[in-house]
Amino acid sequence: MFKSHIAEDILAEHLVSHGAVSFLTDAPMRLKSGLITPIYVDNRTLTAFPDAWRDIIETMASRVAELNLEFDVVAGVEGAGVSHAAALAYRLSKPSIFVRQTAKTYGNHSRVEGASVKGKRVLIIEDHISTGLSLLSAVEALKAEGAEVTDCLAITSFGIDETTKLFTQENVVCHEMLDFAKVLDKAVEMGKLTVEEKSILGDWLQNPWTWAARHAITPTGSEN
Repeated sequence: MFKSHIAEDILAEHLVSHGAVSFLTDAPMRLKSGLITPIYVDNRTLTAFPDAWRDIIETMASRVAELNLEFDVVAGVEGAGVSHAAALAYRLSKPSIFVRQTAKTYGNHSRVEGASVKGKRVLIIEDHISTGLSLLSAVEALKAEGAEVTDCLAITSFGIDETTKLFTQENVVCHEMLDFAKVLDKAVEMGKLTVEEKSILGDWLQNPWTWAARHAITPTGSEN
């Protein structure tokens, strides 16, 4: 039996209180994709807080059951997705693998580590989806090795329309555990954001690719 969903309010509090979300309204940054953003999400920080991470993994497990997802293997995207994928696979007694960002320069030169995925149904895990480009690349790598990939699961997503369209083209559905609007609401409640700052971030979420140009904003930093 799976535990019932941890309340979204609690999950949002974990992200805000443990520094998984940074609000950069005064100093937006440029992501590797080129997108300029006043929000930076790094859900890797949650692994340093066992109680919070347990809530995340249990909610992932219950979400899998709720969606009735069928798969043979759990895959993490190299970087932020690997630890969450491994923990979820352990929780569900499923094999765990991960997908490298680039192919190895030795051995079999594969991007997929852990086991063969040929003929396997793979559930791919990401910590957060912004533009989704790294996740799409991982999907392509898995399919190239004979895997069937129809679903991914992420803790959070910006829900960018262009990203959704890209996944639709690949016949992949992305499921998020937490609506990002809930994170902004919780940040205001906790005094981490003002109502005015929330409005600025909400405007970005509605039209992220044109936001910087519309407001004549130049980023002060970039994603490492």
